[in-house]
Formats: sequence, structure tokens, C-alpha cells
Amino acid sequence: MKKDKKKREKILNLIGGGCGAFLALLLVINIGTGIVAQAASANAQTLTASAPGKVGDVTVEVKADDKKIYEVKVTDHSETEGIGTMAVDQLPGKIVESQSLTVDSVSGATVTSEAIKNAVALALQSGGLSSEAYGYTAPAVEEKPVAHKVQTMSGVTVLHAVDWKDQYPDQYNTWCMTKESQEAEDYLELYPMLRGLYEGYGFAKDYKAARGHYYDVEDIEATGRPHPLANCWTCKTPDFTNMVNEEGISAYQKDWTEVQAQITEGISCYTCHANTPGDITITHTYWIDAVGDDFDKIAPANLACGQCHNEYYFAPDTKATTIAHHDLASMAPETMLAYFNDGSNFPTGEPFADWTNPRTGVKQIKVQHPEFETFLGAGSPHADTFTCADCHMPDAVNANGEAYHSHNLISPLDNPELIANTCSQCHYDLVSEVRGVQEKIETRTYTVGYRLEYLTELLAKAVADGQYTDEQLDPVRSLARDAQFYWDFVFVENAEGAHNPALTNQCLDKADELCGQATDMILKLTRQQAA
Repeated sequence: MKKDKKKREKILNLIGGGCGAFLALLLVINIGTGIVAQAASANAQTLTASAPGKVGDVTVEVKADDKKIYEVKVTDHSETEGIGTMAVDQLPGKIVESQSLTVDSVSGATVTSEAIKNAVALALQSGGLSSEAYGYTAPAVEEKPVAHKVQTMSGVTVLHAVDWKDQYPDQYNTWCMTKESQEAEDYLELYPMLRGLYEGYGFAKDYKAARGHYYDVEDIEATGRPHPLANCWTCKTPDFTNMVNEEGISAYQKDWTEVQAQITEGISCYTCHANTPGDITITHTYWIDAVGDDFDKIAPANLACGQCHNEYYFAPDTKATTIAHHDLASMAPETMLAYFNDGSNFPTGEPFADWTNPRTGVKQIKVQHPEFETFLGAGSPHADTFTCADCHMPDAVNANGEAYHSHNLISPLDNPELIANTCSQCHYDLVSEVRGVQEKIETRTYTVGYRLEYLTELLAKAVADGQYTDEQLDPVRSLARDAQFYWDFVFVENAEGAHNPALTNQCLDKADELCGQATDMILKLTRQQAA
């Protein structure tokens, strides 16, 4: 209150001292609110419109007639405080003062500035007023790039990375650099609960973190997980991808070692470009089916990465790689789980299961690596503004000054240029922010994982006791199955929550809740038995 009193006294003294200009300025400009006004004519219209900003839509209210713009007011926006808000505070005044929409954008807030100009122009046009009179030229509409779909049964032979090294030396050399990502952490050592949660399945025997694409073939050949059929080559090599495209889904049922003899290299040029470098071509036909009619709505780079970084399963009858969604709307974790739980989707009429835990009898689902479903899922902060390539394939310039995309896939946290030039517009310290998110998610992942392990042991003991019927235990098994699905959806997603913290936490919430329900149910059964 004391501070407010001094402010009022200062204003009164200025007015009393003959500073009428200051009073006039106060009447014309509401400082810091994005509002600028002049006395309007009787014919002035009040018009409203919105245009896309950096974060979301920017809405303006404009008072104008066919001769003049009298007022510009930003009434709603979600732009970043201290960055986009600079344009909100400054640009309306510039437009009214200059009576022009060609005013310079506010430095550091170019996207928000352009959004305000575009919204003002749209507002004028909505009232039948000319935006061109104020110098406005509608921005050119860039044709949205779309990916191509692979042509199957066309007799194509895969051209490997070495075949392109002379024509595309920068891309080839940076692709070779993926061999630098050679560390392979042992998940079974880092997450001790996995041996119990995956018991009866190959991942309980050997489970190591993925390395650079250079090692795709080497790692699958060295894994301790059994792989009798060729479907285990899915996503590991373009040689098998092309085999499926040329022979059909029967290729999935070939003997693993038979196909091994025909493998040349891991993920490379053909995977994302077929034999046409420069064009993004989706070569995995199951992925084309998985996004359905939304194919052209998705950025090509996201489609290219998503065809391997997704949650897939092997169809029980054909062993073909298959996805549990058919468009963007159906790829939410709960929708995919409902798909797996609906026996009508499978030839046996029973819910899908990758394996059955031998001690608990739970028919388990092994989630793979749903980076695509997580990054583009509800709540993602960057799905509409960035692609996988924007963050993981840095822009580079060769010795001749020619720009290209590096094919050495890295974390954006290891790209200081990207952080300084792009991320810093919205993030003060991106590395600390991401590490903070990941630390919290990892802590929750361990916590819920150990709760699932405790539930598994309770259920295994109940089964071993032989005093309970399936009618009593099946509801517990159902809850345990669903809880582990949600937990696994988070555990196997390689960003540790950074791609979509909201969705990640929602999955952990559901896993924790279902796990709690199942634990309470089994404890109640044991108490009743003891009584």
C-alpha cells in the first residue's frame, strides 16, 4: 500500500508540474498490456481475429474504419513470458503509431510479431476493411511436404550406404559416426525388478540398451534372447525390410538364420529413402497401415523415425509385424491396451499376449519403444512445432559451405548450437530442465516398478499355495496385466519422459493405481483365507 501511495503521488506531482503529455500518454497507452488506442470515429468497427503464434493462437481486437486503425489490443495468447510477450507489449503500439502492418518485428519474438500482424490483417478483412491499405501482404503458403509410400513387388534391389558415399559424402560420413554411440547398458542390472516382471520371456534373459544404428545387426546377432523366426529382423536392416516388400508377409515366417545370411548392414539409406535419397519414403508397410488416413498429416521426418520407434507386436497367426492403432486418434496408450484386450481382434478370440508369466499365470504384453506414440501423443509440448529430425539430426555445413542434415543421430542436449539458436527462445536452461524431468520420471519408474514386483510375488505365492481358484485370481491377473502395460509403456520409451512429461506421468499414475487395486485384492483374498 505504501508503494502504491508513492506511485500515485508521483503521478499527481507530474500532472501538477505541467506534464500534461504524460497524462495524455496514459490515456492513449495501457503500458504492458498490448493495448494501444486513439480516439475513434463514429464509424469505427470493433473486430476480432486470431493467428498462430509460437506457442498457440494469438487473438487481437482491432478498432478501425476505412481510413484509420484506432486501437489494437492483444486479448489472448499463450506466448512465452519475457520472449513472445515482448511483441505483445510493443507491437500494437507500433502498428497504431505507424498506421502500418509492415513495422519491424520485435527482435527475439519474430513468430509472435508476425502472428499479431496476421491477426490484425484478418480482423480488418473480417469487417470488409482493406489490410493491403496498411501494406499487408499475405504470407506465402508453403506447400506442406509429404512422405512417399514404398512401391512393393517392384523388383527393387537395396542400394546400401556405401553405394551413395560418393554422391552424398557428408551424409555417409555422418551416418558412419553412429558407431561412436557404442555404450550398451545392461537393463537387467540397472533395473533388478525386470527379471521378475519379464519372467518367462526373452527380455528376462538379456536386455541391453540400444546403441548407434551402426550396431543394429551386430547387437541382434549377439543377443541372448532367442529369435527362431525372421520377424526379429524387423527394423534392424533394410535388407529384411525390402525382403518383406518384395515377397510379402510370408517373409516374416522364414528361419532367422536363413535370412541372416542375406543381411548386409543395419538401418541405412533405404530405410528412410528407399533408393531415392533426398525424398523421404516410408518403407515399412505395416507403418503405412498404422497411421492410415493421417499419413499426409504427419511430418515426413516423424513418419520416417516412427516406422521403427513405435509400439508393435507380432500377429499370432502370420507372425507379421503389426501395430495396435490405425490412425493418430487410436494411438493413445489406453486405446492400444483396449485393442490388445479385445479378443475379437485376434484369431484365437482371446486377448493378445506376448507370453504368460509361468509363476503368476498373467498373460503379459511386452511394450516395445513407443517414441512416436509418446512424442505425438496428447500433452506433447513440441509435437506441433518440431520433428524428430529437428532435434536429433543437426543442421551442418561442409567445407564448401553447403548445408546438410547430419545423419549422426544425437540427443539435442548434446547440440549446443541448437540449444543456443532455437531452444533458448523458450528455455532458459534446457539441459537442466530436461534432466529434472528425467530424474523425476526415473524415480517414479523405479518406485512403481518395485510395486509391480511386490504384486508379482504376492500373486505367484497365491498361485503356488493352490488354495485359490482361477475365478478368484483372474481379476487380479487382469489388473496386473494392465498395470504392467502402462508401466512398460514408460520404461521402454527412450526419452525417459522428456518427449511428453504429461503423458508419461499419466501412464505411471494408471500403472500405480491399477497395481494398488490388484495388491489390495490379493491381500484381501489371503486375509480371507487365513480367517
